[in-house]
Amino acid sequence: MTSKTLVINSALGAVLLALGAGTYLSVTAAGSTSPAASTRTVAVTKASISSVATASGNVSPATTTVVNAQNCTGPIVSVSAVLGQQVTAGQQLLTIDPTNAQNALKTAQAQLSSIGAQANQQQVSAAGQVSSANQSLVNAQQSANLDASQQAAAVAAAQKAVDTDTTAVAAAQAQPVPNPKPANWNDPVAAAQNQLAKDQQVLTQAQNQQSSTQLKDKQQVSTASTALGNAQNSAASAGGTNVTSAELAVETAQASLAACNLNAPVAGTITAVNATVGALTGSTGSSSGSAAAASGATAAGSAGASGASAASTSSASGGGLVTISDTGHLQVTAGFSESDIANMKPDQTAQFVFPALSQQANAAPVTGKVVSIAQTSSTTNGVVTYPVTVSIANPPSTLRLGQSANISVTTAIADNALLVPSLAVTTSGTRETVNVVKNGKTTATRVTTGITANGRTQVLTGLSEGDQIELPAISSTLDSGTATTPGNGFGGAGLSGGNRGGGTRNGGQ
Repeated sequence: MTSKTLVINSALGAVLLALGAGTYLSVTAAGSTSPAASTRTVAVTKASISSVATASGNVSPATTTVVNAQNCTGPIVSVSAVLGQQVTAGQQLLTIDPTNAQNALKTAQAQLSSIGAQANQQQVSAAGQVSSANQSLVNAQQSANLDASQQAAAVAAAQKAVDTDTTAVAAAQAQPVPNPKPANWNDPVAAAQNQLAKDQQVLTQAQNQQSSTQLKDKQQVSTASTALGNAQNSAASAGGTNVTSAELAVETAQASLAACNLNAPVAGTITAVNATVGALTGSTGSSSGSAAAASGATAAGSAGASGASAASTSSASGGGLVTISDTGHLQVTAGFSESDIANMKPDQTAQFVFPALSQQANAAPVTGKVVSIAQTSSTTNGVVTYPVTVSIANPPSTLRLGQSANISVTTAIADNALLVPSLAVTTSGTRETVNVVKNGKTTATRVTTGITANGRTQVLTGLSEGDQIELPAISSTLDSGTATTPGNGFGGAGLSGGNRGGGTRNGGQ
């Protein structure tokens, strides 16, 4: 073996020995050393925090008006409504052949004239009946007055005779009786008493006759008065009901004729046109109109908006000739989770993101407010949601009906709030605790919490600003040197906790 070969072999052996020793040390260290856990603490700080609920939905108009032909029937003569057109209230949309409505109006007017003539005749007849009944009442009252006068006079005369007879009886009784009595002597007292009895009988008959006559006359006057009232009522209603019905028929026919010029009842954007020239109103035109509605769309806001799906749905459900949507007031209805609903109420602020629209960095956010919250829920795949309607205050000019929208509703805001990482809060039943580190000693401290968002939780009671709290330990082999030291505040993994409202409160997310 040469000296050169010896040197090379010696060098290779030294290298192999060194590699073997290194490998042995590495394996030994790995097998005998466990990862050290590092204690992480953060300080309780103050900042603003807000809770946000999110959901997705589709853009829709605040109101949709379906315009029908009402009572005008016939073929459509012209259609001026155009899909996507902005219209004002009263603007003409289409016209229908008015022939049927004109004929109906003529018939109603002729019927009104005929009924009016009959009503006039009935009124003349009723007026005659009123006059006759009134005269009968006058006659009955006059007869009653005359009878009352005559009967009163008869009773007075009879009473006067009775009074005279009574005086005669008294005078006869005052005369002495002759003794002896003459053979032809008549007792004057007996004669006077007989005459008094006769006259009293006459008085009684006169009084009875007076009562009987008064009752008869009273009945006649009452009957005549009732007859007059009936005649007056008949005169008041003579032909009136029929005339009123005929007048209403004319007004209805006039309204039907006016409806042949179909005008927009409200201002807005035309989002469906189901009318075609020549089609009979209410019978055809729906399929072609729906196809036209699905064929295009226009911009929302000042430029107007229409969506194929929204227009088709409106026309199919309403079956109208033209659908007008209030694109000046747009909204989104989305299903929010039942946990979010508990903190939601009308007028809360919201922000929108529309995935189909590009947004410039300096563009103002699209905002809105909660309009209404449904009282009933819907369940899909076991998930309970409640429909919430949110208005759009400043929709982009390119926004269209039916486009998808992501909504973020701010349900709670707290300014200058005490905050800790959510993963530092441990929950056991209704008890919430945080480990406070002071003078090297860790103490579980009970707290009450408020808003939770973005891995941070608001602490209402139990802590003070600057308190050091302990975070869950992380193995040093996984920590990658990010463990914090006391007093560093929220740093590194200290912000990694998930939203407490959507996951567990203790432990990292």
